[in-house]
Amino acid sequence: MGKIIAGVAVFAVFVIVCWFGWAFNSVAIAHWALGTIFIPTQAGPWGDSFGAFNALFGALGFTAVVGTFLLQGRALRVQQRDQHRQRFEDNFFQLLAVIRENREDVRFGYSKDYLAKHKVTSHRRRGHFAFQAAHREMLYWVREEKLAGKDLDHEALAALYAKKVHFRFESTLGACFRLVYETLDRVNRDKFLSDDEKVEFGNLVRGQMTSFEATIAGCNALNDFAKDFKRLVIQFRLLKYAKAGDVYHELTKHYPPQTFQGRETSRPPVPEVDDDLDEDED
Repeated sequence: MGKIIAGVAVFAVFVIVCWFGWAFNSVAIAHWALGTIFIPTQAGPWGDSFGAFNALFGALGFTAVVGTFLLQGRALRVQQRDQHRQRFEDNFFQLLAVIRENREDVRFGYSKDYLAKHKVTSHRRRGHFAFQAAHREMLYWVREEKLAGKDLDHEALAALYAKKVHFRFESTLGACFRLVYETLDRVNRDKFLSDDEKVEFGNLVRGQMTSFEATIAGCNALNDFAKDFKRLVIQFRLLKYAKAGDVYHELTKHYPPQTFQGRETSRPPVPEVDDDLDEDED
């Protein structure tokens, strides 16, 4: 807004200066031409020259009109941006509420292989405990692969997650991650949001996720069925608070360092345990 006003003022000053320069030159010429001798044929054209006042005020009026249009256009764009921001925030927080509600419907059950080697109080989990159980299942199979001497490259880790975790409970896990994808994708594609605003909205989504959910999201995004979810995981650093341990270690091989940015701390790392305290029973 300030730049527009300054530009209009500069243009107006330029017009005035040019006119005064012309006026001074006209007066000087007229004084030289007329002198002390009154010549009607010369006085007429000299008097008509003051019609330049009309040109000056016309130019200033045109400048004012242009400036008004520019200011109105600027104000309209600001108003449209504010209205869009309000609509976007309303839709964003509605999606965030849907993600929270959908998380409560997520279900996961341990496989027979896992149950054969682990004692659990309940075979099935729901809500955020389902993501905890899914992480434990994934952790079990990652360790099994390592014990067998297998190297988990990108494709192998993605396939392991898809077979042992995702496809067993795709109806709930898949729906939850699709909502997260849709929310972050809308933030990323919005043309009115600044980069800092996009980061803020991304942080709100990430803040809704537990460490178990973040880790499972990282595994999910490695697969083709997740579309370009991996790009969003990297952009919004969803693995910042991923659960430390063997699965996390594997993910660091397949995501750039910025995906985990912000984990640095002077506190000692929390040791990974197989039996977490927060249990849920059906």
